[in-house]
Amino acid sequence: MPAESPAVAPLREFIRALPKAETHLHMEGACPFELLQRADPVRHARPPVFWEESFKYTSFNQFMDLYVAYCGEFFTSAERYHDAARIVLATCAAQGCRYVETSFHLPTLLSMKDTGPEVIRAIKAAAPRGLELRVFAGMCHDTYQGAGKDLVDDALSWPELDGIDLHGCEDLPLEPWTGEVWARARRAGKFTKAHAGEFMGAGFMERILDELGVTRIEHGIRSVESQATLARLRREGIALDVCPLSNVKLAVSGIRSMADHPIRRLFDAGITVTVSSDDPFFLNNTLTQEYEALHRDLGFSRSELVRVAENSLRVALVPEHVRGAWLNELADVAVRTAVAE
Repeated sequence: MPAESPAVAPLREFIRALPKAETHLHMEGACPFELLQRADPVRHARPPVFWEESFKYTSFNQFMDLYVAYCGEFFTSAERYHDAARIVLATCAAQGCRYVETSFHLPTLLSMKDTGPEVIRAIKAAAPRGLELRVFAGMCHDTYQGAGKDLVDDALSWPELDGIDLHGCEDLPLEPWTGEVWARARRAGKFTKAHAGEFMGAGFMERILDELGVTRIEHGIRSVESQATLARLRREGIALDVCPLSNVKLAVSGIRSMADHPIRRLFDAGITVTVSSDDPFFLNNTLTQEYEALHRDLGFSRSELVRVAENSLRVALVPEHVRGAWLNELADVAVRTAVAE
């Protein structure tokens, strides 16, 4: 990461000081490079090509191929999830995070000797003191078949699991099992969310809302294609966990640079948006840089960055007295920001 310039440093320190939440973070996609180097120093002797500033993925399939090449063989035990989470979550805390939602890819368990509860406990044990952590099981549109079906059904009974998330290729068919499983998960006390509106349009988001009954969507940026969808998001209070730098690097339709990103329009339209880092190993980004990009490329003022941070705390799955303490802390930052501006 380049050194901070005198002009950037004050903004970066302001962003780090904001009490905030990271609500869209894939543990495998955040794998610390130092762990890969330790596991295979020859194979990982050089930084990956996708860390180059000019690099952009040509497709989601290319992204997934690189994931398999770099991390597919690393996450083989609860211990390795713990080692990764220890570094990842410490990095989140150092950036002012009070709360993190992270997911792990549920089908990974099919080739592991450790159980799902053991993996979740290992991830949670890595959280630094003072950081609230919720762990989600992520699954793809085609996970619910064969051994995957039994795994999903079993996961809904794990007390250690906080929720489930639908991720992977959006253009795979949305199968009938999904809505039924999402409903069962909520009855079991799990929070449910889903990826949508990144590679598929607003119509797919409507299906996710109708069939899965979620109140949080990961990405959701293509809702700007439909005024009716925007109106529904406002009316139903649906929150979008947006990852702007990810969308740029994955060359999502219509987003050639941060200046093209629709989060500004979503925010101005009254949609509840948060920002997160998504897959920081594969994107070479940080949560702090996500906030910086809002300010630098989309004209978000410091007061507006405070509002984005507030959104992230308001969607956090915590008791109200915990949320209230965070919001009071954020209010103090907002007062100082108003004076400075």
